[in-house]
Amino acid sequence: MKYVKFALVLAFALASVTLFAQTPLSSLVAAGNKVFVQVVNDEDHPLPEDEVADLIRETAAAGQWESVTSAEEADFIIAVQAKKKMVFNSPRTWLTPSVSDKEGNVLWKGDTYKADATMFNGYRATNTAISKMVENGFNKDLFKAAGR
Repeated sequence: MKYVKFALVLAFALASVTLFAQTPLSSLVAAGNKVFVQVVNDEDHPLPEDEVADLIRETAAAGQWESVTSAEEADFIIAVQAKKKMVFNSPRTWLTPSVSDKEGNVLWKGDTYKADATMFNGYRATNTAISKMVENGFNKDLFKAAGR
């Protein structure tokens, strides 16, 4: 009987910790909040400026967030590690998103999403990587972790 009570108390404690841990993420990534998208370009293989603008715009639209130009104005920050490199004469793009609060605490980190430029995607590796990041990273992983 003591073990059953102990197990129930432990399960309740774990459920409470999980619930409280999810509260900040769910409130931060709620639709309508302000987001600062920080693109952290690879020094040797950066994304071009027009593709950085596409990445910022599409990331903000994915969660129905308002994009702001400084971290001080934002409710939360999405940092996207970005790299674009030629592989076998074809551009390849890698994107790794993460969500942090204004204090810099990382609350969620996504997988790395990559795409090659092919005739099927109009030779747009970055746009395809953005689509993968939004569909798999945000819609499946981030929003699920936030309870959206």
